[in-house]
Amino acid sequence: MKFSVLVIEDESLIAKNIAKKIEELNPSFEVTAIASNGLEGLKLAEECLPNVIFTDIRMPVMDGLELVKQIHERYPFILSVIISGYSDFEYAKEALRYEVSNYLLKPVNYDELSKTLSVLETKLLSAKDRFQQDTLLHSPNRAKELVELVKEYIHKNYQNQIDFTSLATEFGFSVPYLSKIFLKHSGITPSKYLRNHRLSISKQLLRNPELSIADISQLTGYLDPFHFSKTFKHVYGISPSEYRSDLS
Repeated sequence: MKFSVLVIEDESLIAKNIAKKIEELNPSFEVTAIASNGLEGLKLAEECLPNVIFTDIRMPVMDGLELVKQIHERYPFILSVIISGYSDFEYAKEALRYEVSNYLLKPVNYDELSKTLSVLETKLLSAKDRFQQDTLLHSPNRAKELVELVKEYIHKNYQNQIDFTSLATEFGFSVPYLSKIFLKHSGITPSKYLRNHRLSISKQLLRNPELSIADISQLTGYLDPFHFSKTFKHVYGISPSEYRSDLS
């Protein structure tokens, strides 16, 4: 499993060297972006939602301290590491209130960097599920992809008994969390979406007089014809038989 890293450093050569060493020292980490100041780093963090940021303190536009503050307030699941010179040590202490994971002095000691990466990896592995859930909450595109996958699954399997607990587990979430994401992006819970899809299909099947109500119940995933009729009437205000009669 790869963890994404964003490096923020206004000196290009130092930034590239740090990025290179991070990947060499621990292959579990991949530097996906480099920014030259705090504001650019914040924008990239919002777009990419990296697992970790490594940031210098003294930078133009927005310094590293303000950056880790913004990251901590908006995306507390992103881990932060400060890299800076001796003269900024007292200044960097303020970053501790923003739960930075470590403070590395320039020039970076590679043994210290390697140890820091190991600690970060342990933290990230233990918080993997939480990070995945948090990134979905802050990343509409990823959440929408998940919702579309659930819808696609429902469209293909509505005739069968769908266990949302197993489905949620397959996607790596709990049922309440999956329902929360689905509701946020669809305006309806997964179970109601399934119900509505089944009933929509049943309305089409009711146009075929050769199919009995029991047949249609089975074809739309309802094992009990009585339950099917009751659900149909609850949603549409009339029974399947009445709906069929109105068609003629």
